[in-house]
Amino acid sequence: MKRTLAVVTGLLAAVLIAAPVSAGPPSGTTFLLGAPRAGTVVDVRVTLHTTAPVVPYEYAIQNECTYPKKTSTFQHDDIVNWTFVVDGDPAATMPIDLGSTLEGYKCKVFVMHGNVVIKGSTTSYVVLAP
Repeated sequence: MKRTLAVVTGLLAAVLIAAPVSAGPPSGTTFLLGAPRAGTVVDVRVTLHTTAPVVPYEYAIQNECTYPKKTSTFQHDDIVNWTFVVDGDPAATMPIDLGSTLEGYKCKVFVMHGNVVIKGSTTSYVVLAP
C-alpha cells in the first residue's frame, strides 16, 4: 500500500511539474492592414498563440522607425481588448500612428510581453510616400 501511494504521488508530482513546462513560450504575428504611408495611421492585426489565458494590459504592441542618420520614432501601446479570434488564437486590431514619419523610414512592429519580444511577431516595413 505504501509503495502504491508513493508511485501515485510521484506520478502526480511529475504531471504538475511538467504541465507548465510543456506549455512553451507564446508566439504571435503582426500584419499591416493597409499601406504604411507617411503622415497617416495604419492598422495592424495582432494575433497571439499561447496556452495561457490572455488578459488586458498583459501584452503590448510596439512600433519603432528610424531614418538613416536622422531621427527615430517610437510607439508602445498596451493591448486592452482582444476583440476577435483567428484560427483559435486571440487577436486585436491596433493603430500605428505614422504622423511624424517621413517617406523612407525603416520600421518594425512587434508584440511585447513585459520587456520580451514575442517570437514570430516582428513585421518590418518601409514608410511610403503620402
